[in-house]
Amino acid sequence: MVHNKTDHKFSSPRLEWDAKENYQPCIKLSFFFKKLPYVDDDHFQMHYNHVHADLTVASKEFNVVKIQRYVQTYQTPAMKEKIRSLGMELLDYDACSQIWVKSWEDWEKFSSSPEYAAALMPDADHFMDYKTSGIKVFAGYDNIVFGKAIPDCDATDGLTRDKGHVSAGL
Repeated sequence: MVHNKTDHKFSSPRLEWDAKENYQPCIKLSFFFKKLPYVDDDHFQMHYNHVHADLTVASKEFNVVKIQRYVQTYQTPAMKEKIRSLGMELLDYDACSQIWVKSWEDWEKFSSSPEYAAALMPDADHFMDYKTSGIKVFAGYDNIVFGKAIPDCDATDGLTRDKGHVSAGL
C-alpha cells in the first residue's frame, strides 16, 4: 500500500516527509512481566533493581556480546492507579526490562549462555511470575525523534532543546 502524505506544515526540517528517520543501530528487546502474587512491592523492586541487575551485568556473555544498554522499569501501584485515574488503559505488568543489542546473534548468544540458564532464570523464581503470567516481549528499532542517542554506538541524536526551544541538535 502506498502512503498518502497528509498535507502538513512541519516545524522541524528533520521531521519532513523526505527526511531520513533516525533509527538507532540496535535492536531493543522489551520484556514485560508481573511479580509473584505473594511478593510485596518493596521486595520485588529491591530484588529486581539489585540482585537481578547484578547477575545480569556480571554474566560473561553480557560483556562478550557488548550489550549496549540494560534498563529496568518498575511500575508502582501508585503509578498504576494514576494511569487508571487519567482514563488511560493500563498495561498490566509490574516491570519491564529492556536490553539493546547490535544483532539478533548477540541476543541469542547472551540468552543461551550457561549463566543465563544457571543464574538469571533461577533468580527470577524469587520475584517474577513468569511461570504463570509469562513474559511478553516487544522488539524493534528506536527512531529517536527527541533526545540523545546511546553513547559509543554509532547512533545519532534526535532533536534537542536549545535555550528552551526544540532545535535540530548536533
